[in-house]
Amino acid sequence: MVNIKRHEEYVFSVDVIREGQPRKYADSEYEYEIMSELRENIVKKFCTNILHPNRQEYKDWDRNNAASYFHGYYTFQKIDEGRYRYYVKEPFCD
Repeated sequence: MVNIKRHEEYVFSVDVIREGQPRKYADSEYEYEIMSELRENIVKKFCTNILHPNRQEYKDWDRNNAASYFHGYYTFQKIDEGRYRYYVKEPFCD
């Protein structure tokens, strides 16, 4: 068995566009613009697992199913080379 020591550095620059409820009793919305030279799939994993965790894409969100609805959803899109937009919506449920 070979043990190889590795060091990897991941660099992300994040601009917060919006974060939280825009008014009382409203859904929470989180929107970020991420800049990184890393591959798109790594940036997406960073967003959905670390930046603001969410596992359900908008295409899978079912407003007629309570478990799906209240879990909220995310969208992730490439804006330009090295620039991405990540959006998360969490429905108000008080």
